[in-house]
Amino acid sequence: MRRWWKRRARRHGRTERTAPPEDDTALPEGDTALPEGDTAPPEAGDRARRTLPAHFREKSPLTDTAGVSWEGRDYTLSPFPGDDGQAPEPLAEALSAHRAGQDPHRQHLVAALSSARVLVPIMAVATETGTTAHGLTGDNGADMAMVSITAADGTTVLPLFTSVAALSAWREDARPVPVIAPQAAQAAVQEGCTGLLLDPATPSEEGGSILLPRSVLWALAQGREWLPPHRDPELAQALDRAGQQASAEVQGLTARAGERAEVDLHLQLRPGLTAEEVRAVVDAVTAQLGAEEIVAERISSLRLVLGS
Repeated sequence: MRRWWKRRARRHGRTERTAPPEDDTALPEGDTALPEGDTAPPEAGDRARRTLPAHFREKSPLTDTAGVSWEGRDYTLSPFPGDDGQAPEPLAEALSAHRAGQDPHRQHLVAALSSARVLVPIMAVATETGTTAHGLTGDNGADMAMVSITAADGTTVLPLFTSVAALSAWREDARPVPVIAPQAAQAAVQEGCTGLLLDPATPSEEGGSILLPRSVLWALAQGREWLPPHRDPELAQALDRAGQQASAEVQGLTARAGERAEVDLHLQLRPGLTAEEVRAVVDAVTAQLGAEEIVAERISSLRLVLGS
């Protein structure tokens, strides 16, 4: 191998080579020999001294390919190891019963949801954009984010899916993340959602989607058994207390299943009150209901009905 420091000199038409120095040393590690007659460019030495990053030079079994330690990472096994993407059988049965009219108040459906695997859709959302030399805008970075649906009145609901097929029918580009329904409800509360929408792409001839109101959302998030408001004994006690504290003219305040709202609150007053007195009592009852936390948690919407 010729040394890179050898050079040629032309004298009188013949070539002479300089003798090597007495301390002929080996090439530094990383240097490259050049053909005789060539000289190394000034930057060749800098390139020769460059080294690969440590995680390329040191292939440690304790780190990944980016040199990040495995220690401290959580690689918990999936809680649904045998999940094939279909609707869990208990949840599918509860859905069928509700759509067949056997569970009109959704009590059994919510009970099945309390321990069921559901699918939450997430999608890529651009976090950084850039413009090319040709004026085109593209994504330079993206994060995966949970999808929510905003209604015309400004309320936000979290879509949940019972199966991969149901999610694909809604959005093919959404990624399904399996969780138990209470975890999905907790995430929905943190995102400011006021309800859950189950299988939103279901055709109307198959029963359509199912809206689960705020009372169901909070019960699932709290890990509490959900009861229809008109069947909830704790809520009934809170309503009695609210009526008594609001006015002595209140003889009863009872929750019943509503038609246009989740609950119809039937307010019974002492007979013989004037219109002005009735209005004052209704205002007092309304204010007292607003101060009851259990009423806010367990009734999503209500309508006050007088005289029955």
